[in-house]
Amino acid sequence: MNKIKEEIHLGESEELKKKFDLSKLKELMNVDIKDITGKFSKNNEKNKDFKRSEKKRKVVAFDIGQTAIKIVEGIYYKENLSVNKFVEIPTPKGAVLDGMLVNKEALIYILQKVLSENSITAKEGICTNNSTSIINRELLIPKVEDEELETVVRYEIQQYLPINLDDYVLQMNILGEEEFEGSQKLNVRAIAYPEKMARGYYELLQALNLKPYALDVNYNALNKLINYVDVINEYEYNPKESIVFIDMGATSLDVNIYNEEILQFTRIIKTGGTSIDEILMEVLNISRDEVEEYKAKNISLKEENLSDQNKLVLDEIEDWIDKIEKIIQFYKNKNMGVDIDKIFIYGGSAKIRGLCEYMTSKLSINVTRIKSIPKITLNSNNRTDEQIDSFINVIGSIIRL
Repeated sequence: MNKIKEEIHLGESEELKKKFDLSKLKELMNVDIKDITGKFSKNNEKNKDFKRSEKKRKVVAFDIGQTAIKIVEGIYYKENLSVNKFVEIPTPKGAVLDGMLVNKEALIYILQKVLSENSITAKEGICTNNSTSIINRELLIPKVEDEELETVVRYEIQQYLPINLDDYVLQMNILGEEEFEGSQKLNVRAIAYPEKMARGYYELLQALNLKPYALDVNYNALNKLINYVDVINEYEYNPKESIVFIDMGATSLDVNIYNEEILQFTRIIKTGGTSIDEILMEVLNISRDEVEEYKAKNISLKEENLSDQNKLVLDEIEDWIDKIEKIIQFYKNKNMGVDIDKIFIYGGSAKIRGLCEYMTSKLSINVTRIKSIPKITLNSNNRTDEQIDSFINVIGSIIRL
């Protein structure tokens, strides 16, 4: 045995190590993306009554954005979701870029401090994020056996995208079967997650002395949440409805469209609250620390005669709405004019006064900010139900299937 080991060249051992690491990263992502099939597949009747064996576990989940980090500690057990702690802190400047961790040392330092100061004792960790470099595609492929699925999906993706899939962790789930041009096809959702990015989150959790439990994508975490709840605010939605959820963050607007509780379409608009901040900082000559307080007190789209500052903000929001409208129209055209029943908005920029009413008037679709989710048990005394919309993605990531 020792002789065999000695004959393994350095390059070969590095290759074996990489394959081992990749298998661990795939396992980390499988908790969500692959096992989601049993719950969300349209035609998966044989899995209808299947339930995974559950273990009661307290986890800490991180949504690490470019400007803010959202942290929750909670438990999902026997279809009950409870949250014990909510924490939001600024992201160290330059530590995260479009989902990629570029300064892990700064993140480790601040997160160790936050976990200690907030008495967060969970031993297992989850990370969720979104990035323009995460590839999400719905593919219609020939019906093949399970062992051939990855080969066919890889081939299809590389027909359209000039990427090296060896640099990605590829996960797939079958949404259903349909007949197309006289033959049976599989409708497959494929998510290609950059391996370097995945490895960064994995190593971050390890550095925090947390057992890596799952790596999630924000639109997948949201998908689980909307399948878990049946009421948002006071609105009971029908599973057959088409609903748009827009995460209005600092550097992006993440537009996700769900129909029959399944993610149908997702796009990232590269703009957000930071654009408004920069406008106000330049016009008013105020600092970044002052701009949040100014927005909360002075920015409103409800007034009949808007101030100059509000007009500048409105111009930026008009651009957002124009981009959102084009995405919705593209989706409707692709799906033969299917109607959108409602839009939910959440995140920092969703708090702008009068935004929901203004978007409703422009899009002719009812727009509502998420303010409460009654089915979630909140055991924390440092957050009110009204502020839950800042933590939608990270709460959804706690849900295990």
